[in-house]
Amino acid sequence: MKPLLRRAVREGRVGQSLIFAGPDGIGKRRFAAALAQALNCERPIDGDACGKCGQCFKVAHGEHPDVVIYHKNPDGQFIKIDQMREMSAEAQFKPFEGNRRVLIVDEAHRLNIPAANSILKALEEPPETSLIVLVTSRPYALLDTVRSRCQILSFAPVSLAELESYLMANYGRPVEQNKLIARLASGSIGRALGIDVHEYLAEREHMIKLVEAALIHRDSVQLLAAAEHLGRKLERDDFVRYMNTLLLVLADLFKLKLDQPIEMLTNADEASRLGAISDQIDFQSLTAWTDKIEKLLQDITRNVSRQLALEDMLLSI
Repeated sequence: MKPLLRRAVREGRVGQSLIFAGPDGIGKRRFAAALAQALNCERPIDGDACGKCGQCFKVAHGEHPDVVIYHKNPDGQFIKIDQMREMSAEAQFKPFEGNRRVLIVDEAHRLNIPAANSILKALEEPPETSLIVLVTSRPYALLDTVRSRCQILSFAPVSLAELESYLMANYGRPVEQNKLIARLASGSIGRALGIDVHEYLAEREHMIKLVEAALIHRDSVQLLAAAEHLGRKLERDDFVRYMNTLLLVLADLFKLKLDQPIEMLTNADEASRLGAISDQIDFQSLTAWTDKIEKLLQDITRNVSRQLALEDMLLSI
């Protein structure tokens, strides 16, 4: 947890209405749940939850009666007024079994105006035993009257070292795979958890072989076959994913041409192989490839022949 909140928990000074603001996917909602654990933990350790007691277990598994998360309805764009009226009523109850009721509104920028207005009194005068946390990536989209009633805590993307440590501690993958996921996630815990590393490794292997065929083996037959497979036989979403993987490979080639340290590469585990490729390509060709891929991705919804566009790109060097 943030040192500021850990100290506030330890000293019993956590406010009653908070806004957790920051980019999507960096763990704001997880942090809110960790705060709920710390406030209700039976054996807190220096302001942090022990993670092992019954209260911590229930919060972690979404089973604690005093910790409730509100989302937008799946069939709509907004959090509805009925949900917020329910939350305002819940805030008035004393804890059922814990020390503090924690009511979390995820994607709070999706509150429509009636829903936002309905929680103003609850934000301003919640009982001391209740905490309301609004989680949002767009704090500027909240009503001024909502923001003024809350303490705002800003969250930044997680550092590479922090994300690596989190993955190492929680996922028993090989070290290199966890490091790769951390680099791919760009500081987002949410993105890291959504990455299928085996899928990425398979796609990356195809893309590196494709670049090798173009730059090292000069194998036009292999290139045309690859263009047909990628351009005609893949579904659009799969095609986009492959092209984004190719862009990551090309970005690493740029970094190598600029003599950047290996640890700056997304695909640092393939540094030797990528180094051999970078010796065979110049900046102008790298730029041309990148521009063509980005244009193809922009035109993907139009009737553009993906196969012909790829053939043009791959055979242009």
